[in-house]
Amino acid sequence: KIADVSTSFKRLQAEKRAADALLQELTPLESISDAQGLRDYLSNVAMKLEMSTNEIKRLAAAQRQHDSRIVELRETHQLETASQTKLVDQMRAELADKSSKLAAATSAAASDASSQQTAVAQLTTELEKAKSVAKEEEEKRSKAITLLKTVRTKLVKAEKDKEEVQKELQAEREQKDKLSNEMKGVAGDIERVRSEREREVRNLRDGFDRELANVRERSEREAAARKGQYELEAITTKATHDQAVAAKQAQITTLENNVRSLTVEKSELFDQLQQRQGEIESAQAHLETLESQTGELQYQLREANDRAALLSDELADSSRSAGGPGVMSSGGGMPSEDVARLLREAEGKYEARLGDLRERMRALERERTEAEEEWSRNLAERSREIERLRRLTGEKDGEYEESVRGMREREKRIAELERLNTAVRRETEQARDERLNQLQAMLKEESAQLQARLDGLVEQIDDLKTKDSQSRAANKASDLADTLRDELRKVQQSAALLERQRNPGVGYWSGKASTSNGGGSGGPESPIARRGPSSPALSNHNRDEEDVNLEYVRNVILQFLEHKEMRPNLVRVLSTILRFTPQETRRLIAKV
Repeated sequence: KIADVSTSFKRLQAEKRAADALLQELTPLESISDAQGLRDYLSNVAMKLEMSTNEIKRLAAAQRQHDSRIVELRETHQLETASQTKLVDQMRAELADKSSKLAAATSAAASDASSQQTAVAQLTTELEKAKSVAKEEEEKRSKAITLLKTVRTKLVKAEKDKEEVQKELQAEREQKDKLSNEMKGVAGDIERVRSEREREVRNLRDGFDRELANVRERSEREAAARKGQYELEAITTKATHDQAVAAKQAQITTLENNVRSLTVEKSELFDQLQQRQGEIESAQAHLETLESQTGELQYQLREANDRAALLSDELADSSRSAGGPGVMSSGGGMPSEDVARLLREAEGKYEARLGDLRERMRALERERTEAEEEWSRNLAERSREIERLRRLTGEKDGEYEESVRGMREREKRIAELERLNTAVRRETEQARDERLNQLQAMLKEESAQLQARLDGLVEQIDDLKTKDSQSRAANKASDLADTLRDELRKVQQSAALLERQRNPGVGYWSGKASTSNGGGSGGPESPIARRGPSSPALSNHNRDEEDVNLEYVRNVILQFLEHKEMRPNLVRVLSTILRFTPQETRRLIAKV
């Protein structure tokens, strides 16, 4: 029993020395009996572990924040790309709108020019109508002149009493010649005015066409230049933006790969840390069990020492009471060898266990140092990666600010170009309005002048018509007088011839008869003779008047038939002339 106690004591002392050596080797502690120092050391190790876990959590939070910032940057760049594409589409739409407005302006100018051309054409048609009317009147006057010539040939054969009428007719003929010359001059003036008008209108049209072509060419050239510039800017902006987006996308992909690798490493490190922490906790538990076993062994050692002391005292008392040292030496030799052997066995066993514990402690320390080095390397890499990400975010912020600045400059430039475009469009519209106003004023003045000339010509034509009607009435009166004179002369000649051929009577009755016959021939027969021979002249005159009236009706009907919209009026005129019934008039109007 004492041998067991001694062996257990030696074993405990060996374990204590091994534990002290292990603690001296791995920790700054000197002995295992320093429980407070060991507790402080282990609490320090636990605090370091907690600090490392907190640092890992902080790095994970920073990583998540960085991920969120990367997502925000990606969304910002996507929004910027969408806004730029929308701006380019808006610029293209504005360019198309401006080109359509320009085309509308050119079409409006062309329509104005066509309306002016139609107005000029209407004026020319009115001039042609006036000219045709004047020509018809001239034809009528020529017919009247031919009739007057026939009358003049008859008047030449007349007697001296027609000289006054011939003088009057000569004066009227001269007046008519003057009127015809005036009409020719008026026709020449009309032709000259029409040619001048056409020349001025042609010059105005050519000038307006040239100005319109210049304005159109200039606007097309400016629009093409602006379109090319806009397209070039859009292409360069799109190319730079695509390059920037591609670079940023590549950077984002690399960052995402780095983040994924870092998260994988972080998870692996966290697993290793958990494993190391579990091993440290198991080592701490094993160390606590060893400490408890050491305390128990120390207690058993003290009890064994106490028992050994008691046994030694009892042995000494018994040996003294026995009285021989030889007996004691012979009797106690064998137990001392057994005790030594047991102590050696216990020492070897506990030294082996202490060696295992030392190896295990060395492995744990080596793993701890490796873990600390790996953590330090990972922390350094994480810090470098964080710095690089911060630098990249700073660069991205700078690039974003530059892109925003460039976009604002482009917006300013676009606003300036739009202001310039509006100013140019306003100037062109003002110039076109001024030119159109000038042309309208000139056309109004010319139309007023032409209207005044036409009014003057109409007045002259009315005067000529009145004079012609007066001359016709005078000619009719002179013709009637001539026919009456011719008939009277013929009657007188026939009466005189009969008087000369008849034998004269005797006495009073013969003279009375002669006088009565002469008076009868001069009195009662004159109306008969006047009525009889005058009827052919009147019929000829009426026939000429009917020819003139038929010519006038023919011209009027032709004018009505040439214009489709005037045919209902022709029906009304014919109904008035031919005395149609209202039913017939309505039926013809419905047919037309």
